[in-house]
Parts: sequence; C-alpha cells; structure tokens
Amino acid sequence: MEHLREKFEEMWVKNGGEIWKGEKSLKKDSPNWQEVEGVFGIAEEGAVWVTDYSQNLFLPEIVVITLSPSQLVRDIIEGVKLIDSPGIFIAGPSKTADVESFLVLGAHGPKRALLRWREE
Repeated sequence: MEHLREKFEEMWVKNGGEIWKGEKSLKKDSPNWQEVEGVFGIAEEGAVWVTDYSQNLFLPEIVVITLSPSQLVRDIIEGVKLIDSPGIFIAGPSKTADVESFLVLGAHGPKRALLRWREE
C-alpha cells in the first residue's frame, strides 16, 4: 500500500495538486475553500473519484480532498470497477491553455487542489 501512496503523491503533484501539510490557517485566510471526501484514488493517474460534485466544488479557489491510503487502487481498470454512482475524477487544480500556450489556473474550477490523507 505504501508503494501506491508514493505513486499517487508523485502523480498528484505532477498534475499540479498539493499534499496537505496541516495548513491550520488555510480556512481562515481563504473564504473560498471547500472540502470534499474522495471515494477512491488511482495511483497511476494521481486522480480521485468524487461523487459530491455540486457547484460548491467548482466555485471556490481552493478544494481540499480527503482520502485514505486504503482507498487507493493501482490503475483505471481497477478503479472503474468501483464506480457505483455518478461522479467525476479530480487530478489537481483546474487548468486551461490557449493556442499560444498561455496557462490559466482556476478558469473552470479551483486554482488549488490539496489532498489531505486520512490516516487509519
């Protein structure tokens, strides 16, 4: 399981996400903050399946996703077998670029995506 966690973190950060480091002041400093529970994570992609995807998930500047290491699977093939309700994959903050490759964060969702591990 530790191997899956390391791989997931590597890919999550590569996608632009951050790992929660106990930022206690985050909520006070950021009124545009939303927390959501992940259903499972895919290690090879650094993506989390979320079923609570109301507009509250897309409007704030920061989203914090809580996930347990035991909820990780190796790849998308294992992950799709776990889908039993509508949801979305989140693999970091919202990003888009135009034809000149000008990157914009937060155009279609949160500018920052943090993963908070729920220890067992």
